[in-house]
Amino acid sequence: MAEWRQAENVGVKNGGLGNAEDYAWWVGQDGNVWANIKGVGVRNLGKGTEIGSSMMANAINMDNKALLDGSRRINDPALEDQASNNTGDYNASYASGGSSSSAEDAALKARMRGIYDRQITDINDNINSLDGQLKNALAGVDNEYNTYKNEQQSSFNANKNDYDTKTLQNKQNLRQNRNEITNNASAGLRGLLRVLGAMGAGGGSEARYEVPEMVTRQANNEMDSAGMVYRQNQQNLDTDWGNYNEQFENDKKKLEDWYSGQVKAKKQENYEKGQSLLADLVTALGNRAQYGGDYGSSVDDAYNRIKGYRDKINDLGKFTPTQYTGMTSVYKSPDLASYDTGDSKISTTITDSNTSASSPLLVALQGLTKRKNNSPYNTARA
Repeated sequence: MAEWRQAENVGVKNGGLGNAEDYAWWVGQDGNVWANIKGVGVRNLGKGTEIGSSMMANAINMDNKALLDGSRRINDPALEDQASNNTGDYNASYASGGSSSSAEDAALKARMRGIYDRQITDINDNINSLDGQLKNALAGVDNEYNTYKNEQQSSFNANKNDYDTKTLQNKQNLRQNRNEITNNASAGLRGLLRVLGAMGAGGGSEARYEVPEMVTRQANNEMDSAGMVYRQNQQNLDTDWGNYNEQFENDKKKLEDWYSGQVKAKKQENYEKGQSLLADLVTALGNRAQYGGDYGSSVDDAYNRIKGYRDKINDLGKFTPTQYTGMTSVYKSPDLASYDTGDSKISTTITDSNTSASSPLLVALQGLTKRKNNSPYNTARA
């Protein structure tokens, strides 16, 4: 146990020490300079500055300073007392050098214990709120992610509807064009046959073979042209839709990568905050221990939790490949020839009842008025 020194006749005329000559001083674990003055008691002199073997301390709540003799410095009584009695209780009589100010010392220690106890409680409250903070942060990320995802899906649905509508319209256009070609060919052929009949050639080879074949060939050429227009239009539609799908898939990958990054960032921020709070808790527990109590297990628990946060942060830092690679595929549409336009040929072949042989005589010549659409042709299907 340190010896109480009888000061020489050297006054300490500042820092609230007055002209005290009997005193001892030490540096506490809180970093402040403490002095035990005979007949006065323990005083907190605030932060100090070493000057040779002496100490210049700023007196708390005062504008002056205290120059403390280095030969009067002692070890921190709180530490020596804990080591000697293992109770964690601060020995007031030792700290005061056996003075009569133990009540004042006890009041000071009680006040310091209250300060650190409140600080420890506040830090623990902040630590306990971390899980809720992380949950709210992740919920915000989920909400933003779902909004973006819904916007993507809405855009996809609109484009898909547009593609389907144009595809249907393209098929309808093909069907309409073929019907018009069929009707025009039928009307034209009937007109030619009437002319031939008026000229007395209705039963000749022109009427039986040449005119029907000519009209049929012309109509089929037009059918081929209509089919080509359909194929080209559909190929363009498929190409645009295919490229949009490729971009859509990339946008989905980018969104997933963004989501993963946001989740990692929120977790890391939360874990780092936890580490910082636990470090503050360790300091507060150490300061509290100066005024009584054994907080070793609490400190060990705090260090273990700090390590747990560090492990989580290290896991977050592990490399995870992103879904989006920066590459966008180019859609290759099918060849034009691969588009099926159905049966688009006009046939005028019937059985000649007179010869029982195949002949290109039109169906119209054998009861045209009985046909509902007045067309001698088979209607093409898209």
